[in-house]
Amino acid sequence: MLTASASGLSRREALQLASALVVSGMPTHARKTVLVAGGGIAGLSCAWELQRRGHDVTVLEASDRTGGHVYTFRSGLDDGLYADAGAEQFTDPGYERFWGYVHEFGLAYRYYPRREHMLRWLGGRLCTEEMLADPKVLAGLDLNAREITYLQTHPFWDLASLYFAPYLSNVTDEYKPFDAGLNHLDGMSTSELFRKDGASAGALRLIGGRGSALHSVWHAAILRLRGVPLWPPRVFRLVGGNQTLTDTLTHKLGERVRLHSPVTHIEQGSGVRVTCQTSGRDVHHEADYLVSAMSAVQLRRVVMTPALTEAKAYAIQHVPYYFDSRVIFQTASRYWQRDGVSPNMEIGDDALQHVWSSCDELPTPRGLIVGTAGPGGTTDLAAATYRKHYPGRSAAIEKAHIWTWANHPWASACETTAYPVGQLARLWPALSEPHGRVHFVGAYADNLNWGMEAGTRSAHRVAEAIDALA
Repeated sequence: MLTASASGLSRREALQLASALVVSGMPTHARKTVLVAGGGIAGLSCAWELQRRGHDVTVLEASDRTGGHVYTFRSGLDDGLYADAGAEQFTDPGYERFWGYVHEFGLAYRYYPRREHMLRWLGGRLCTEEMLADPKVLAGLDLNAREITYLQTHPFWDLASLYFAPYLSNVTDEYKPFDAGLNHLDGMSTSELFRKDGASAGALRLIGGRGSALHSVWHAAILRLRGVPLWPPRVFRLVGGNQTLTDTLTHKLGERVRLHSPVTHIEQGSGVRVTCQTSGRDVHHEADYLVSAMSAVQLRRVVMTPALTEAKAYAIQHVPYYFDSRVIFQTASRYWQRDGVSPNMEIGDDALQHVWSSCDELPTPRGLIVGTAGPGGTTDLAAATYRKHYPGRSAAIEKAHIWTWANHPWASACETTAYPVGQLARLWPALSEPHGRVHFVGAYADNLNWGMEAGTRSAHRVAEAIDALA
């Protein structure tokens, strides 16, 4: 039975929650103490799911804030402008767990037209969506007749589906890629698979890849099983920034969240004992179970006793991540509206890969252009690249900022990238499996690397697993 003392809620809140759990069919097993190492969206949502099931939870966050890679940037911006420096969007469909929290907490959200009227720089030429359905333009991109015919009835971003299609129905369980009879695809790259199946040189430049073909096919099959497009055009953001959700979870958890508590040692026996380096001294915490919500990059630095199994250790050591930076331009006006130009542009340069507008709901004549750059990007390079590619009359940039995630070690790692050829069986399912009393959540520990949804989805899976334990 859920009690107020077990959950930290008032008696009235505990009774209301217990009633809701019974009505929903949510299990209410024996109370457990659980430590959660990491206060990003995966750790916070897992802690919340455990707490609402009646368990005693403590979140240990290494830095001075929660949220991890979910961070809303405001410093130095005027008129209330803000930008999501990390996770910048959620889709519909595709983020079902995330949407569950949006509705549960009554968070305000907005449709985000950042994938509408996309301008793409291809082969040194700026192409509109209409141009990329024109056979003459497509032929100039070195596409073959089959690809050109496909793109006359499908959006440009869906080209890869032409080559994924023959394989997707083989995958019937989204968590079991090796049951699909396609294991040989792990021995070739995505480009090699597409080339074998007749892809043109132009298509290979656009949709090929050096990673495992089986990993790419599995990714596409998961989306098919969930009814999600390969590149969902309908995206949303939370009003005030996506950090609103992690701030809300932090508030709900209250004193259960401990900042400045980086985990250095995890020891297992009849329970778990965790050592944190807090204020220059070792602080110990004990519990029945531990949820590791750290990125694999941080987890590699933690001493584990007993050590991880060889298979688990290999998987953690070899998770491939990308480390992009967020570029933020405050503009004197929304000049793209004056110029009749879409602000949404794919450039493909490491100095500035793509850009879009944000904060259109704020009552200010100023605008905000947000983009992505590689880990070594700078504001000067990004601004010069933007001005070079912007197709309108002029770009009135007032202020330029760049949030370099590589400078924030506790939250530097974002989503994972394609697994190298021949590595899928060594990384999956080992990444998602528990190690004794230690369970793992985060974008790397789920079957689809979609940031906030992977974090919340893996959090639900682990919370349910721990709750069901005797």
